Amino acid sequence: MRHHLPPVGARLFVAALVAVAVAACGGSQATPRPTVPPDLPGTEWTLGLQAGTAPAANARPTLTFGTDGTVSGFGGCNNYGGTYTVSGSLMTIAGLETQPGTFECAPDVVDFQQQYLDALASTTGWAAADMGDAAPSGAVVLSPIKLTLSGNLELIFSLE
Repeated sequence: MRHHLPPVGARLFVAALVAVAVAACGGSQATPRPTVPPDLPGTEWTLGLQAGTAPAANARPTLTFGTDGTVSGFGGCNNYGGTYTVSGSLMTIAGLETQPGTFECAPDVVDFQQQYLDALASTTGWAAADMGDAAPSGAVVLSPIKLTLSGNLELIFSLE
C-alpha cells in the first residue's frame, strides 16, 4: 500500500500553524497585570495617598474588605476593624475601632492615623480603575490598580 503525502506547501502551512500555536501557548514568562476586581469582598489594599499626602514608609495603612461585611487593616500605628456596605458606587464604613498597640507611635503618625480613620468613616463612594502607568503624583503604588474612596478626604489605595 502506498501512502500519499500532501504537497510541500501544505506541510509548510501546517508546520507554521503549529509553530504559531506553540508560541501563543508558551508565550512570555512576564507576570500578568492584575485586573480591576469585579467586587471588593476579599481584596486587600495599601494606602498610596491621603488628601494628596503619601504615608510614611514604616506606617503605611492597609485596608481589607472581608467577605462578611467587615473591614480591617493597619492604620499606621494600630490595627483597626469595622463594617462596610456597598451599593453600586456608594459605600459606607462604620463602627471603626482600633486595637491597642504594643509600641509607641510618633505624634505625627498618630495624627496621620486619626485622619485616615476619620476619612474612612466619612466614606460615601468608591471607584476602582486601572491607572496604567500614570500613578498620581507622589503616590506609593504597589500595583496599577487604584481604589479611590471619596468623602471628607480622598483616599487612594493600590491593590496588594
